[in-house]
Order: sequence, then C-alpha cells, then structure tokens
Amino acid sequence: MPPYALEESPSKIGRLLDRMVFKDLRPREVNDLLKHADKLDVDVGVDFFGTRLSAPIYLGDMSFGALSGNPNIAIAKAATEEGVVAGIGEGGLHPEVAKYRNIVVQWASARFGMDMDLLRAGLAVNIKIGQGAKPGIGGHLPGRKVTKIIAELRKIPEGSDALSPAPHHDIYSIEDLAQRVKALRDLTGKPVLVKVAAVNKIMYVAVGVARSTAEGIIIDGAGAGTGATPISVRNHLGIPVDYAVPVVDRWLKDNGVRDGFLVVAGGMLYSASDIAKLIALGADMANIGTAALLSFGCIMCHSCHTGGCPTSLTNMIGARPDLDIEWASAALRRYLSALRLGLKAILYSLGMDSLKELVGRRDLLGLYYVDELVANTVGVDLIAEGEVAYYQDYVPQLPREMYEEGRAPITGMGGIVPGYTYPARRPLDLLRIEAAQVTHPSVDPYREEVDVRVLLAGVELDTPVVVPALERAAVMAGYGLGALIDGDGCPEPQYCLSRLPHRRVAPSRDLEPEDGVIVIDEALGGDAWLEEAVAALDEKARRAGMRERMVVIAAGRLFSGSDVYKLAALGADLVEPREPFELLARRPAPDYATKRRWYENTIMALTKELKLAMGAGGVTSYFHMVGNRDLLRSLDGRVATKLNVPVAGS
Repeated sequence: MPPYALEESPSKIGRLLDRMVFKDLRPREVNDLLKHADKLDVDVGVDFFGTRLSAPIYLGDMSFGALSGNPNIAIAKAATEEGVVAGIGEGGLHPEVAKYRNIVVQWASARFGMDMDLLRAGLAVNIKIGQGAKPGIGGHLPGRKVTKIIAELRKIPEGSDALSPAPHHDIYSIEDLAQRVKALRDLTGKPVLVKVAAVNKIMYVAVGVARSTAEGIIIDGAGAGTGATPISVRNHLGIPVDYAVPVVDRWLKDNGVRDGFLVVAGGMLYSASDIAKLIALGADMANIGTAALLSFGCIMCHSCHTGGCPTSLTNMIGARPDLDIEWASAALRRYLSALRLGLKAILYSLGMDSLKELVGRRDLLGLYYVDELVANTVGVDLIAEGEVAYYQDYVPQLPREMYEEGRAPITGMGGIVPGYTYPARRPLDLLRIEAAQVTHPSVDPYREEVDVRVLLAGVELDTPVVVPALERAAVMAGYGLGALIDGDGCPEPQYCLSRLPHRRVAPSRDLEPEDGVIVIDEALGGDAWLEEAVAALDEKARRAGMRERMVVIAAGRLFSGSDVYKLAALGADLVEPREPFELLARRPAPDYATKRRWYENTIMALTKELKLAMGAGGVTSYFHMVGNRDLLRSLDGRVATKLNVPVAGS
C-alpha cells in the first residue's frame, strides 16, 4: 500500500506536477481511501491494442547492456505478471526476456541485434527516434560494458563503443516515417509506436507521428533517466513532460487525430498522483523507468555508464553479485500494485468509473506558484501566482573528462533539470535547447561535420569559445586551437582581443548598437542580466539594419558548451565561458606542458559540447544559429519575457 495517493499541499519548487492539485479533492480524504482501495469498483486499466492492462503503465525501454541482464528479466517478469507493459529498449532481445508476453520491442537507429525473432516478440514495435535524457543524439553504450554476450546480441565487436547514429538514416521526414511504420506493421502484424523526446516543437512532431499512421506516440520528457548521456545535453536539451503533454493533446484534437491514438508520456514520474495528473493533462498512459529501478535498489549514484553499479543494476554483464530476479520482480510488483491502488483512490474520489474519463480533463486541475504565461501555456487554471525558477549560487565541479581527456563528460540516470528540479545559477539555465525529432533530421557530430568557425576582423577562428588570458598556458592553448584570447600575449596579435578595436561594457538593456566589437562583460556589474543585455542589443541591431556590422562577445560566469549555444542563440557572436578556465587556473599542475594540455582539452570539450547541442537540433552552421531565439524555450514566464523567448510548450 502506498503511503499516500495525493500530496497534502502543492510544492513551491520543483515540477509543474508538484505544484498542481485536483481542485475539488481533499487529499486527506483521498488518502484515507487507500485502506480499502482494492475493493473500490473503479477501472484503472487501459486497452493496449487488444491486451487489457491492469494499470496505465509502460515500464520504459531499458536495454540489455544499459542494464545488466537480470534487471531486464525482472522488469519483463513483473510487467507480465502484474498486467502492465515493458519496453525492452535497443540492443537485442535477451532470451529470458523473450519468454514474457507483455513487452514492446524497439527499432532504433543502429539496428543493434535486429532480426525477425526480435521484431515478432511482444505486443508492439516501438520506433525510437529519441529519448528525454539525450534528445537529438544517439544511444551510447561505452565499450567497457560491451562484454561477450552483449557483443553477440548486438552483433558488434566485443569491447567497442556502441554509438547509435543520431538520426535514422532512412527517416528524414514524416513521409519517411510513414513508410517505416507501414513496413514494420506489415512485417510483424503488430501495432507500431514512435518514441520521441519532448522537445520545443513537440506539437508538430506528435501530429506528424499521428498522420504517419502509427498507433501511438511515447513522449519522453527532460530529466528522464538513461544509461549514458553527455551532461551538457541532459541538463539543457528538451522540455519536461508536464509542459509537453497538454500542447500535444490540444494539437492532436485540433487536427482531428486524437481519437484512437495512444499517448504514452514519461520523465521523472514516480507516484499515482503523477500518473493521474499527467492523464488529466492529456496522456493515456505513463512511462515509468527510473522509479521502477528505485523499487528494487537503485541509489541514483549516476554511474550507470561505468559498469561499476553498486546495486548490480547497471554493472557489466558477468560481474558479481547478480541481482536476484525473484526478489527484484516481487519488489517491482509491489510498487506497481501501490500505483494501481493510488489511482483507484483518486478516480473514485473524482466520481469516475474508468480511467478514460480522466484523459485530457485539465479543467479539474489547478496550478500554484507559477506565472500566468506558464499556466496559460499548459491550459490549467492558475490559483496562486509565483515563479517556476528557483536559484542557488554554487561553484560547479570541473569534470576530469574535460581537462584530462578533452571530451564531453558523460553521466548516467537523470532527474536534473536546472531551475526546475535542481537549482539554477542564472536565468540562462531556465532556457531549453531545441532538438530534432522526425520533422527535420538531427546531425551526428560524431560522424558528420558541424561548422563552428567564426570570422572576426579578417581572421577565421576555429571555435566561438573565447579563452581568458589567465596565464601563459591558457594563451598558448587558445592560440594553438584557433580561439580568440581575451587579453594579450598571442604570437599573432590578431588573435588577441586586446589588440583589436573594441568597447567593453557592463550588461544593460540600454546598450545601443554600433559598428565594431562590443564585449558585454558581467564582471563589470550592470543593471541587467548578461543574457538579457545580449538579447536586447541583438534585437536593436537587427531592427536598425546594422547587425552584420557589429560583433557581440558575451563574457561571464558560464560553464558549458550548452551555455555557449544559448548565448549565441540570444545574439552573441562569440562567448567567453570563464568558469572552467578559472577553475583550471587554480588547479596545480606538475609543469607548463600539463597545464597547457589541460587548457587545450577544456577548449576542445567545450567545443564538442556546443557541437552536440547544435547537431541535436540539426544545426550545421554556427553562423546560422546566432540570434535565432526560436531555438530556445523558457520554463519560466519572467525569463521568457525578459529574453523575448517563448515559454516551453508554445
């Protein structure tokens, strides 16, 4: 039995779901019903293409390889025995998982382990276009986890990285998707779902998927868990599921394609209350992943990609100890049963006999502690005004992968959306980056060219990342990699900002455009956010017809390649993310050569993070991205208004 079905009061921070209530329900009375919820005559089941499920739950797509085998079996076993459904993810079908009926197989971009036995298993086929933890980029199973059995199932060499392409190379449009949906349906005789990440323009994606004749869509929101993803992608791309579902439901209805079309949605869901609210927002089923793992031992240490999971859930196949399948399956079944009882209590309290009566009933919900822009976007009555954003000043940790290896740092699991489920350090964190999903193709920066060169005063810079001249090693590292140096000491003076005519100003909305180079430096103070000053100056220059004669450099407390992306989309030509370099400057090194290598690696890592974010949205040229605010959405209305960026879900 769950400890509660509804929270006692709305939260002032966190997800929209946490700030949302059923207006006419008293939580204490609903929670009292849990004592005899199993006897309530309420149907919380759902029809899944001819199979009656006991609850509207899809246990979401965790692959054999990302998980360590026994967890995959435990999930499939619990799903079948409890009467819900589980996705197997990409990477081949474990022979023990294949014994269970209530599974959905996945057709993903790499086609790992694909054969007819896999396609004909289970209840449906799921075409994976994207996922919430890494929208617009492909799957990533590190080579250390590709053991012998994984290699055999995926049909790849043992020990090699399993990198899925960002796009399906036979799906570059809705028309291509329609052909693939029809081919898979004809081949398997099964219904076809399409899994996508919740992105800024999710409404177009959903209508396109419905018109492709797919039987349903799985929408995976920002903050969703995964086995391995670049940190900068997880933290900055895509939108939360509670922003995505209302607009999808509304657009499907307006375009006449909602009836008979299954909407499964997830990303940071864990309770019966979450599921009920999400269904009231417009979903038919809830996709639950991380919470299922938590039910049998996950401690959220974010180390899934290392193969050294302390709870034996994501460790390398063959490592000991193995997870006990019977114990894990029983624990998951208890959790699923608790969700079902909570749903029964909520539906009964609403005076409903079946779950379908709740779908799309946004009128039953009330929203606390957000602004009118957000409330209007999700279509829920605003009861008490506030701000979505919450801030906390802290110094981020510089990942070792950046300065020692020159690569974008990788992490596992999810749950982190800055300013939403985790403190933001600045308004920029509340902006979410667009990613391509079906309606236009993503670009794979691991395999395809993404051009980030910038022309400045007749010099072609190889990266838009500006390097602060904190010490000689930083200057020479930046110069060697073709970056602009904020300072002096370059072997060729045209690479040093100090040698170029420029004006350095504090952030302000009152800045006026002018010919030449303007450095907006938040270290000088100012009466506006850095991001606000950049956006305002870019707009003024465009209205005056002089944007091409002006170069804007944004300098401040910025940390990642995604920060560079966001400042560029707001209107900066070049961006100086000072924090990684300042952290390196304070880090002792054994000699000059080591320190210079650290700086070089950090510049390369920041540029790779930028390329990942660009490729995820199908942007191949940095020049075409500068000042394109349509690539961004804000989780908070005040931030949206100040930066002239739409609210997520609009």
